[in-house]
Amino acid sequence: MPISPERQAELDGLGEDNVEILNPDGGFPCLILCDHASSALPSRYGALGLAPDDLRKHIGVDIGIDGVARGLAARLDAPLLSTRWSRLLLDCNRWIADPRLILSESDGIDVPANHGITDEEWQLRCDRYFWPYHRAVGRAVEALRMRERFPFLLSLHSCTRQLGSDYRKWDAGTIWHESDSLSNALIEALGQRGDLLLGDNAPYSGIGGTFTIDYHSWGTGLPACGLEIVNDGLRTDQAIAGWTDRLTAALAGIAARREQVWTLHNGRGHPPLQA
Repeated sequence: MPISPERQAELDGLGEDNVEILNPDGGFPCLILCDHASSALPSRYGALGLAPDDLRKHIGVDIGIDGVARGLAARLDAPLLSTRWSRLLLDCNRWIADPRLILSESDGIDVPANHGITDEEWQLRCDRYFWPYHRAVGRAVEALRMRERFPFLLSLHSCTRQLGSDYRKWDAGTIWHESDSLSNALIEALGQRGDLLLGDNAPYSGIGGTFTIDYHSWGTGLPACGLEIVNDGLRTDQAIAGWTDRLTAALAGIAARREQVWTLHNGRGHPPLQA
């Protein structure tokens, strides 16, 4: 059922302060996204019943990735959109019906305040924290496409070296679904020094869907992928600066030949932005 103009106007002004937008008029042809940039929580939620140290673990934030994203935005004059709040409040990179959207337990750690939330609370979090982020991303993608003939989209994440019994041998890896054009270009660019083990749709695969990338690029021809950096390579300021240097060079090189990684529009659309 379509949203009424009155409801859309109400939603358009709801929760915009829950999105961080840096360098919105940046001249670089790549939009950078950071779905899990922060371990912070709105004051109304306290710490969700967790110890502060738990929020700073991977369950609460993609460790180190905010520094890389901010560094790239500054170095490349690139627009950057990030979430302001921890993924434990609500994960903006999950499908809205995914039971993992709001977790009551993560990596063996209980999240007390997320137990038994009401339908009203679930909808409030979606209205205030999920849709404002994706509306802002949608506007930023459209602005980039209006400004650039061959823009592209990169979503940055970090992950743990070990998850349960699963050991991730890679230093970083791409995530893609519809097209591997940007993934291939990024792996080639990052691999030039020969000192990284890079995964293609690994350690996480985007085949079958990854919300942010698919929702904002599927069917548009916009080259898009995610990059997961294993977070033991992001534990110090020096390590974060090193990855910023690598990605600055890699993305600048891709931008210089971006017409070569462009994929033609395939006619498939995605659902309209709505709450």
